[in-house]
Amino acid sequence: MLKSYVLIAWRNFSKHRLLTVINILGLSIGITAAVVVYLVVDYNFSFDKYEPGRDQIYRIVTENTGSKNYGVPAPMQEALQGITGIGNAAPIFDFYGGNTKVSIPQQDGQTEQTIKNQENIVFTNSDYFNIFPHQWLAGDPKAPLEMPNRVVLTQSRAKIYFPDLSPGEILGRTLIFSDSVNAAVSGVVKDLDANSDFEYGAFLSLGTIRTANLRTNHNWDNWGATSSTSQLMVKTLPGVKPQDIDRQLAHITSAHLGPKDDIRTVHRLQALNDIHTNTDFSGKVGRPAIGSLILLALFLLMLGCINFINLATAQGAQRAKEIGIRKTFGGNKRQLIFQFLTETFMLTTITALVAFTLVCAAIRYFIPGEMDPERVLHLPSLIVFFICLIVGIGLLSGLYPAFILSGFQTIRVLKNQPLSGSGISQSATLRKVLTVSQFTIAQVFLMAVFVVNKQVHYALAKDMGFRQNAIVNISVPSSLPNGYAKKILFRDQLRSIPGIGDVSIAGQSPAFNGQISDKVTFIRDHKPVDFHTDVRSGDANYLKVYAIHLLAGRNLMTTDSAVELIINEMLARQLGFTHPSDAVGQFLQFRDRNLPVAGVMADFNQASVRSRINPLMLYSALLSDHSMHISLRPGAGSWKTTLSAIQSTWKSIYPDEDFSYTFIDEKIARFYKQDTALSTLLFFAASIAILVSCIGLLGLTIFSINSRIKEIGIRKVLGASLARIILTLSTVFFRPLGLAFLIAVPLSALLCQAWLQKFRLPYKP
Repeated sequence: MLKSYVLIAWRNFSKHRLLTVINILGLSIGITAAVVVYLVVDYNFSFDKYEPGRDQIYRIVTENTGSKNYGVPAPMQEALQGITGIGNAAPIFDFYGGNTKVSIPQQDGQTEQTIKNQENIVFTNSDYFNIFPHQWLAGDPKAPLEMPNRVVLTQSRAKIYFPDLSPGEILGRTLIFSDSVNAAVSGVVKDLDANSDFEYGAFLSLGTIRTANLRTNHNWDNWGATSSTSQLMVKTLPGVKPQDIDRQLAHITSAHLGPKDDIRTVHRLQALNDIHTNTDFSGKVGRPAIGSLILLALFLLMLGCINFINLATAQGAQRAKEIGIRKTFGGNKRQLIFQFLTETFMLTTITALVAFTLVCAAIRYFIPGEMDPERVLHLPSLIVFFICLIVGIGLLSGLYPAFILSGFQTIRVLKNQPLSGSGISQSATLRKVLTVSQFTIAQVFLMAVFVVNKQVHYALAKDMGFRQNAIVNISVPSSLPNGYAKKILFRDQLRSIPGIGDVSIAGQSPAFNGQISDKVTFIRDHKPVDFHTDVRSGDANYLKVYAIHLLAGRNLMTTDSAVELIINEMLARQLGFTHPSDAVGQFLQFRDRNLPVAGVMADFNQASVRSRINPLMLYSALLSDHSMHISLRPGAGSWKTTLSAIQSTWKSIYPDEDFSYTFIDEKIARFYKQDTALSTLLFFAASIAILVSCIGLLGLTIFSINSRIKEIGIRKVLGASLARIILTLSTVFFRPLGLAFLIAVPLSALLCQAWLQKFRLPYKP
């Protein structure tokens, strides 16, 4: 019996080759989209699942009024000793300087080897490996980082530093980080096989911060300073609720920051499974984005299924005699349903094979770059998902047509009256509804692409309150002998290059991906009032380089450390001053010093335009700032020539250091990476939706023309023109398309409006 069903199905496919191809194309595109989305979603939800007791692992985060930071003040890690319910606590301090130079002293009198641009180097303690277990290849896993000046390396990093030595032979060898931090290797661990947001290459012992005199760099004793380079992970004891820890953290915050500040600053636990998907705290991808991906995949699958149902029910009139004869010879409804479901599953299986080929091609373009395509294609879960997809689509697409076609009445069929049956009329109505739904989805995608593209372009081009184009950032080595003198010399020589406008020695740019905040105290009505404010540091040229407007007062004096401040309008208003000039000359307590406000600058965005403008202050700190901010002069010749001159100057002062630079507008473009990705995704989704919808419409058009051949002939005999016949045939499809447009416009307006609400700026087409 099954062989007979398969043979009949194959004959039907062969007879209607074009329609079969249309069905396969529509379904295969939908399946491909679903599989790629499944892989992306599965990948993003696979992070940090390997840790035992992961439900007890948290990160302590900071929430201030209007801002969120996944960092904490550095002293928090010591204050946790007074909290009950915490089993392990691991501070994670990024190594100061970002890309780090690592020197490896060689034995037997050989020349010291240097490896540059090393990343993912952190300070932490031994509890880190209790929270994030690693397989140990060498060293004592019980207390590898208890002593200062110790470092644990991953296997891949150890191979870079000591390519010819085994893990055991590496123990005790010395590494020098940025010419200032010496550390002996106390352990080697295997690289993580699982996905994790905490993948580092070198772990320096926390006590090294004290011995290397890096306490100031990390604001070691400053409760008011919060930086995203300082994280704190904890693992609670079994049965302890996060709310209990949050209450104890609130007491610590109140004790060290004051009761007034306690209202605006909150330190709380963030669950480990929330870290990767919470963009409020710099997660890699947001849950709304993942939900949107799933929704897009479902829509594209739906479009393919709609095509199948439309074409299958449209074939009803042509297969009516076959059904009537089979019933006359004893075929029952159950057998007919099984016959049509067999056809559906055969078609779906063929479609799945085509889709798998498309997935192999598409996976390299649409999955995140850190995913290994070869490894992904061999995931057991992918095979299970494919099987479930085939069964689900087969049932979803095949059940309704099977019941409709098997329900034809034998007498009506044999009298050539199948169209008078209620099943056919119902299926015709369903086809119209499905066609309207299909083109509604396609048009919503198309309108969303237009709005998202325009908004992202507007956000990138928007005036953020400071100059963005033609500004170069160069990080200067911070720990070389005579480093301060070389830094000043480099700045002075840069100013003599014709293509350069201004040069500033500063810290971070006005806007960057992260947050540095601190506490200031203002005496208002004889009472101290605390405020949290973002912090930038830069010399007197900082405002000139970025063309930041000074509203009142004067510019900063260039000094080695903070002696005066410039604040923005937002902070001036929070201090209680209506006019910027009123804030000039007032004193703010900052890091145990009373500093005067020299001027008030205009507000500017410190992050993307999604974020609110925070209160901010600027001070000069030549000793600690190690970044050159250079504005290129417009119309002063080729920027390539100017950059070559900058590189030549660099090599004359730092001959042993690699030269690298970044443009500020590239940093700003990264703020909208997810929005740009969404725009690209919507473009592909809209293209696929329109393609699948048009393919389905083509199939219905072919059926419509085939079923009205006699009518067309009669109209021609009676003198109807070709244009008139085309208009008559097209009217059947113009109506549902017009209705789809009327539905799509308000629906897309609502969806786009909800998305635009995430921006703190109006939409300007």
